[in-house]
Amino acid sequence: MGTDSRGLRPIVVASGAAAAAVSAAITYFNPPSFSVPWAIAFSTLLALAIVSALLALTITESGASTAVDFLPHLASVVLLGPTGAIALTFVGQLVTDFLILRKDRYRALFNLFQFVCATGAAAVLYKGFGGTASLDSIAFRSSFPPFIIAALGYFVVNSTAVFYAVSKLEGRSFQDVWRQTAGSIIVFDVAMSSLAYLIAFLYVRWGAVSLLAAIIPMIGLRYSYGVNIELQRLNQDLLRVLIKTLEARDRYTSGHSVRVAERSRKIALTLGLRSRHVRLIETAALLHDIGKIDLAYGEILRQTGPLTPEQRDLIRAHPDKGVEIVSAVRSLDPTILECIRHHHEWFDGTGYPTGISGEAIPVGARIIMISDSVDAMMTDRPYRKALSIDQTRQELLRNSGTQFDPVVVEAALACGVLEQAAEDLALHS
Repeated sequence: MGTDSRGLRPIVVASGAAAAAVSAAITYFNPPSFSVPWAIAFSTLLALAIVSALLALTITESGASTAVDFLPHLASVVLLGPTGAIALTFVGQLVTDFLILRKDRYRALFNLFQFVCATGAAAVLYKGFGGTASLDSIAFRSSFPPFIIAALGYFVVNSTAVFYAVSKLEGRSFQDVWRQTAGSIIVFDVAMSSLAYLIAFLYVRWGAVSLLAAIIPMIGLRYSYGVNIELQRLNQDLLRVLIKTLEARDRYTSGHSVRVAERSRKIALTLGLRSRHVRLIETAALLHDIGKIDLAYGEILRQTGPLTPEQRDLIRAHPDKGVEIVSAVRSLDPTILECIRHHHEWFDGTGYPTGISGEAIPVGARIIMISDSVDAMMTDRPYRKALSIDQTRQELLRNSGTQFDPVVVEAALACGVLEQAAEDLALHS
């Protein structure tokens, strides 16, 4: 969560109090019962927890990460019981965050406390719904349903705490962080939680040696997930390089598509769209003018006089031309193609290329229309100077309901895209 995490102090205090209360209550109602087999299981799971914590992946700009250490945490709920699970989580986080990784103390304390709370919640749910902890046997039919409930409880507590902390550190709303991040990690984590039950089952059947085999799929899961994240980032970076290269020929449009993509993302988040949809819209916005790759478009954009009928037809053809170009990339989602095709449709149906109107226009295209128009209005052109923030706001409101979707206009004004555009213009002037 970044190197300067002093903003976590009040959250650390609150999470520490919660962790202390959870630990005290669980220990009181579930007194520990130590034995040699229990100590062996604890040590083995602790080693597994340390290894898994070292396989973390960074998932946000502030440095928040995800790892597969939830697997030994959840396995300990089934094998060691509530008190053992709490103890394992506590010791595991102390070793990894304080002794091995030497994280910032506020971040390390926050991780420690929120993981203790998450494990405690899982242990209470597991026992409360009829699950039994044992090193000798596991009754699949009676224990697996409570385990799934426990896993869901673990991820609710863990995700809520992490996303709340990230929102405070990054100065964003909790809903914003949840929408952007949750879809990319929670589905993966919940799907993989059954592996924790398998770890517990293997231990009961074959003892400590069997857990060594669990390290292999854990490393494989981390690697495959990491490759997927890196490929997504690489593809986005390559697209940005491509678009910047194409736009570099014209100083009036240089950086235009990147700015439109960034503002479209902000608007989409403000509208509450899901993280995957936001990413698709951002990609479509980055590619929305790819159809203008022909040099003839550069001449048109630099032209100060009125367009000829032929030039006007060429301009109106660029959305379909863009779809024709990018459709060759078979991995692109159809949503991206639809957003590119319809980003010049007007809300009242008088746009192009198809003349559809209202909500028949994909929401991504309605967002890109406004982001594109804002950038055009607030950027110097050969035939006029850039409009001010107030002038651009007036144009958006004046054309709300005709050219622009009123709901998207409201979201654009609310999330500060005009102010951001003015800052960008000032930096590059």
